[in-house]
Amino acid sequence: MKQSIETGLIGHRKINIDSPEVAAVSAIEAMISKGFFEYCFEQGWRLIDTPPITDATGACENFLTIFEVDFFNKPAYLSQTGQLYLEAFLHQFDGVFCSGPSFRKEDVVDNRHCVAFTLLEIEVANCDLEQLQKHIEGIFDYMVSNVSRKCEKELSMLGVERGWLETFRPPYRVITYEEAIKKLSLSWGDDLKDQHEKALVKMNDNKPLFVTHYPQEIKFFNMRVNRQNPRIVNSMDLLLPYSGEAVGAAEREEDYQRLTKRLEKSKMLELMVEIIKKDTNKSDKEKREEAMARFDWYIDLVKRYPIKHAGCGIGKNRVTQAFLASSDIRACAAYPLNKESLM
Repeated sequence: MKQSIETGLIGHRKINIDSPEVAAVSAIEAMISKGFFEYCFEQGWRLIDTPPITDATGACENFLTIFEVDFFNKPAYLSQTGQLYLEAFLHQFDGVFCSGPSFRKEDVVDNRHCVAFTLLEIEVANCDLEQLQKHIEGIFDYMVSNVSRKCEKELSMLGVERGWLETFRPPYRVITYEEAIKKLSLSWGDDLKDQHEKALVKMNDNKPLFVTHYPQEIKFFNMRVNRQNPRIVNSMDLLLPYSGEAVGAAEREEDYQRLTKRLEKSKMLELMVEIIKKDTNKSDKEKREEAMARFDWYIDLVKRYPIKHAGCGIGKNRVTQAFLASSDIRACAAYPLNKESLM
């Protein structure tokens, strides 16, 4: 993307909403979504409308970034993911998918984070990590094709170099987390930050890169622990040029006893207990029991339907950012939202 255009798009939408450049970005976003929906429907998967307001089961790993709302005098939360709600349907359908807002209480205003963005999610029954990788690559192939065919004028207007989108044609290279930290001189258990992700992509000739098999302690509680090496989970992130991590993916745990133990020991549960501590009349044991009880419906479903499955979440804004070769995510959405851009 041309620097001058990017600078203009970063401005508040109250000022530039009528610009042709904002309209061009919206066209790119639309074709990315179209590619996602086309691929999913062609697989025979079922579209599910997941709830935008949830109990704790709509949260991602970092519970501290969740927005709490007053839901008829009861605490509830703006959804961060529809993952668990999608999984609930896998005993009835081969695959399910959704598209919806993900809300993150990000206090920082920068070129990487938004308070809300569109998350594209799939969950597929009888699917392992290798098969999931093929689905992700298939989705991206459809996205690239739709944007290339329908948005030639918009790409030119925004200053995207001709041929850049072909960078995102699969297949993509795959490395393990262990290989990644060796390249970066990091230690086992270190999470990959933005600068690490971009360094790995640069080492890969500025092309998309899968990083697989992260340590279980830094990933979501229901990611399936590798049976041969319990230090790791069967997970993968897709890193893209300019935007870094755009896809988080994993096999899901189908053994409810393992799942329950992972939840009990998870950082997510500890953060939930801290939030529940607002009610000082409850003992620590009661707070922990209350936190666990919020997942009863999900644990019970896994117990009744132990189906091996896998899924992913695709951050549409970061895909748009990568496709537009932009250094600032605020330039890559029709309505980018942070604490300074409320309309």
